Amino acid sequence: MPQNSAAEVASDPERERLTPRTVATVGVAGWGRMGASMGQFLVRAGWSVIGTDPSAEARDAMVASGARSVGSPEQVAAEADLVLVVVVDDAQVRQVVSGQGGLLESARPGTVIAVCASVRPDTCAQLATQAAGTGVLLIDVGLVGGERGAEQGALKLYCGGDDRAIEACRPAFSAFAIDVCSIGGIGAGQVGKAVNNLLLWACLRADVEALRLGKALGVEPGKLRAFLAVGSGANRPLTDWGLHRLRWPAKDLEVSLGLADDVGLDLPLMRSLPALMDELTAADLEALR
Repeated sequence: MPQNSAAEVASDPERERLTPRTVATVGVAGWGRMGASMGQFLVRAGWSVIGTDPSAEARDAMVASGARSVGSPEQVAAEADLVLVVVVDDAQVRQVVSGQGGLLESARPGTVIAVCASVRPDTCAQLATQAAGTGVLLIDVGLVGGERGAEQGALKLYCGGDDRAIEACRPAFSAFAIDVCSIGGIGAGQVGKAVNNLLLWACLRADVEALRLGKALGVEPGKLRAFLAVGSGANRPLTDWGLHRLRWPAKDLEVSLGLADDVGLDLPLMRSLPALMDELTAADLEALR
């Protein structure tokens, strides 16, 4: 089992004494596809936003959107009450949070760090324990809805960690999300997202094969989808047909299947998905409109 489980971190007496700050300034560490959309909605909603990104192009876009750009996560944390960490993987999250020039070097007591990247639950648990030692609360926030959800300000957030910290962040989260769900202890948000994404890609691949069969038997996919949408085979990817950009299945599946390996769980159907998803393109989906 992963070290520093959600239950162990959630019951840490030192962490339970921490009180989250009232959020007035929001920091964004990582102004990429997801972070930029989230940051822009925060600015539009009237929040004071400060951000950082290693890319000069991203920093220019940040300033153009109305956010303030600084040179490091440490500078972000010196001013922000809530920091959204929207980077790529576990290594980047660790560097941003606890590395040299990271958030924990300057974050004030009660600051909330929200890990919004898709990472391992035990990474979040370990960092939450480290953050608690400096008086900082760290929660994990699984972003569900993808780039399209971020661009529409309609993400669903699967949150794990201190309920008080999640509630303190809820007003800011509402700028770019339509649902904020508290799932459990630290790491639970990542588990929820991993399970959600397994179902997403499994449904999408099953939809492709089913629609290909219908088309081969003479029924046009568009007409068939209209009837399937009210049948027992209805599913969200089928309803949103043609909108999926297929950027993330490989990463999502790697994370989810890695977690299954950690607990010794065999998922034979899901283990067939990486190769099946790898061969799909957006053109394949378009061909089944």
